[in-house]
Amino acid sequence: MADAATISITATMLPDEIAKTFSGSMIVTPDDANDKWYYKLTSVTTTSAILIAGNYISQTAIAVGTGMTAVHGNDKVKFLFVQNTSTTDGMYMSFDNAAAVNSGADNVFVGPSQTWFGRLPNTIVTNLLAISSDIGDVGDASAEVLVAALLDDVA
Repeated sequence: MADAATISITATMLPDEIAKTFSGSMIVTPDDANDKWYYKLTSVTTTSAILIAGNYISQTAIAVGTGMTAVHGNDKVKFLFVQNTSTTDGMYMSFDNAAAVNSGADNVFVGPSQTWFGRLPNTIVTNLLAISSDIGDVGDASAEVLVAALLDDVA
Protein backbone atom coordinates (compact mmCIF):
# COMPACT_ATOMS: atom_id res chain seq x y z
CA MET A 1 0.00 0.00 0.00
CA ALA A 2 1.63 3.18 -1.18
CA ASP A 3 2.03 5.95 1.36
CA ALA A 4 0.50 3.80 4.11
CA ALA A 5 1.59 3.44 7.72
CA THR A 6 1.63 -0.10 9.07
CA ILE A 7 1.87 -0.68 12.81
CA SER A 8 2.12 -4.07 14.50
CA ILE A 9 2.18 -4.55 18.26
CA THR A 10 2.60 -7.37 20.72
CA ALA A 11 1.89 -6.77 24.39
CA THR A 12 2.23 -9.14 27.32
CA MET A 13 0.49 -8.05 30.49
CA LEU A 14 -1.10 -9.14 33.76
CA PRO A 15 0.67 -10.98 36.59
CA ASP A 16 3.00 -13.81 35.53
CA GLU A 17 0.58 -16.53 36.69
CA ILE A 18 -2.15 -15.32 34.34
CA ALA A 19 -0.10 -13.38 31.77
CA LYS A 20 -1.78 -12.84 28.43
CA THR A 21 -0.18 -11.83 25.15
CA PHE A 22 -2.18 -9.62 22.83
CA SER A 23 -1.22 -8.76 19.27
CA GLY A 24 -2.72 -6.50 16.69
CA SER A 25 -2.03 -4.31 13.73
CA MET A 26 -3.25 -1.15 12.08
CA ILE A 27 -2.85 0.16 8.55
CA VAL A 28 -3.44 3.85 7.93
CA THR A 29 -3.76 4.93 4.30
CA PRO A 30 -4.47 8.37 2.85
CA ASP A 31 -8.06 8.60 1.54
CA ASP A 32 -7.34 11.15 -1.19
CA ALA A 33 -4.86 13.81 -2.37
CA ASN A 34 -5.84 16.09 0.53
CA ASP A 35 -4.46 13.60 3.06
CA LYS A 36 -0.80 14.46 3.57
CA TRP A 37 2.00 13.18 5.79
CA TYR A 38 3.77 15.33 8.35
CA TYR A 39 7.06 14.41 10.05
CA LYS A 40 9.23 16.44 12.42
CA LEU A 41 11.60 16.08 15.35
CA THR A 42 9.97 18.43 17.85
CA SER A 43 11.23 19.90 21.10
CA VAL A 44 8.32 19.92 23.54
CA THR A 45 8.97 22.57 26.18
CA THR A 46 7.58 23.56 29.57
CA THR A 47 4.92 25.74 27.96
CA SER A 48 1.76 24.17 26.52
CA ALA A 49 1.90 24.67 22.75
CA ILE A 50 0.53 23.25 19.50
CA LEU A 51 2.38 20.00 18.74
CA ILE A 52 2.18 20.10 14.93
CA ALA A 53 3.59 23.14 13.15
CA GLY A 54 5.51 23.74 9.97
CA ASN A 55 5.14 22.06 6.60
CA TYR A 56 3.95 18.83 5.07
CA ILE A 57 6.36 16.32 3.55
CA SER A 58 6.41 16.75 -0.22
CA GLN A 59 5.43 13.54 -1.99
CA THR A 60 5.86 15.02 -5.46
CA ALA A 61 8.43 17.22 -7.15
CA ILE A 62 8.46 20.87 -6.13
CA ALA A 63 9.46 23.61 -8.56
CA VAL A 64 12.68 25.47 -7.80
CA GLY A 65 11.96 28.45 -5.57
CA THR A 66 8.67 26.99 -4.37
CA GLY A 67 8.27 26.17 -0.70
CA MET A 68 6.57 23.22 0.93
CA THR A 69 2.86 23.36 1.74
CA ALA A 70 2.24 24.74 5.23
CA VAL A 71 0.15 22.96 7.83
CA HIS A 72 -2.94 25.01 8.80
CA GLY A 73 -4.55 25.17 12.21
CA ASN A 74 -7.86 23.75 10.97
CA ASP A 75 -6.30 20.71 9.23
CA LYS A 76 -7.66 17.47 10.70
CA VAL A 77 -5.34 15.06 12.51
CA LYS A 78 -6.47 11.68 11.15
CA PHE A 79 -3.59 9.69 12.66
CA LEU A 80 -0.84 10.61 15.12
CA PHE A 81 2.36 8.76 16.02
CA VAL A 82 4.65 10.17 18.74
CA GLN A 83 7.96 8.64 19.80
CA ASN A 84 9.63 10.28 22.77
CA THR A 85 13.37 10.04 22.14
CA SER A 86 14.26 11.64 25.48
CA THR A 87 15.61 9.30 28.14
CA THR A 88 14.61 11.35 31.19
CA ASP A 89 11.74 13.67 30.25
CA GLY A 90 8.15 12.82 29.39
CA MET A 91 5.37 14.79 27.74
CA TYR A 92 1.63 15.28 28.09
CA MET A 93 -0.79 15.80 25.18
CA SER A 94 -4.25 17.35 25.18
CA PHE A 95 -6.63 16.87 22.24
CA ASP A 96 -9.44 19.32 23.05
CA ASN A 97 -7.79 22.75 22.82
CA ALA A 98 -7.31 22.79 26.59
CA ALA A 99 -3.80 23.57 27.76
CA ALA A 100 -1.69 20.45 28.19
CA VAL A 101 -0.76 20.29 31.86
CA ASN A 102 0.98 17.79 34.10
CA SER A 103 -2.09 17.50 36.33
CA GLY A 104 -4.73 17.24 33.57
CA ALA A 105 -7.27 14.47 34.06
CA ASP A 106 -7.75 13.89 30.33
CA ASN A 107 -4.17 14.30 29.07
CA VAL A 108 -2.15 11.46 27.55
CA PHE A 109 1.33 10.90 29.01
CA VAL A 110 4.20 9.63 26.85
CA GLY A 111 7.15 8.77 29.06
CA PRO A 112 10.86 8.75 28.25
CA SER A 113 11.72 6.34 25.41
CA GLN A 114 8.02 5.51 24.93
CA THR A 115 5.76 5.54 21.88
CA TRP A 116 2.08 6.43 21.50
CA PHE A 117 -0.19 6.35 18.47
CA GLY A 118 -3.87 6.64 17.64
CA ARG A 119 -6.52 7.82 15.24
CA LEU A 120 -7.99 11.20 16.13
CA PRO A 121 -10.92 11.74 13.73
CA ASN A 122 -12.29 14.86 15.44
CA THR A 123 -9.09 16.68 16.38
CA ILE A 124 -7.74 19.65 14.44
CA VAL A 125 -4.13 20.82 14.57
CA THR A 126 -4.81 23.77 16.91
CA ASN A 127 -6.54 21.46 19.40
CA LEU A 128 -3.50 19.18 19.80
CA LEU A 129 -1.32 20.69 22.55
CA ALA A 130 1.75 19.30 24.34
CA ILE A 131 3.96 20.12 27.32
CA SER A 132 7.10 18.49 28.72
CA SER A 133 7.32 16.83 32.11
CA ASP A 134 10.07 15.60 34.39
CA ILE A 135 7.53 13.03 35.60
CA GLY A 136 7.91 13.84 39.30
CA ASP A 137 8.13 17.58 38.72
CA VAL A 138 5.88 20.10 37.00
CA GLY A 139 7.92 20.09 33.80
CA ASP A 140 11.25 21.89 33.83
CA ALA A 141 12.97 20.37 30.79
CA SER A 142 12.35 19.71 27.12
CA ALA A 143 11.35 16.37 25.61
CA GLU A 144 12.56 15.60 22.11
CA VAL A 145 9.85 13.73 20.21
CA LEU A 146 9.43 12.39 16.70
CA VAL A 147 6.00 13.34 15.43
CA ALA A 148 4.49 11.63 12.39
CA ALA A 149 0.92 12.38 11.40
CA LEU A 150 -1.53 11.90 8.57
CA LEU A 151 -3.45 15.14 8.21
CA ASP A 152 -6.42 16.10 6.09
CA ASP A 153 -5.34 19.36 4.45
CA VAL A 154 -8.68 21.18 4.50
CA ALA A 155 -7.26 24.61 3.58
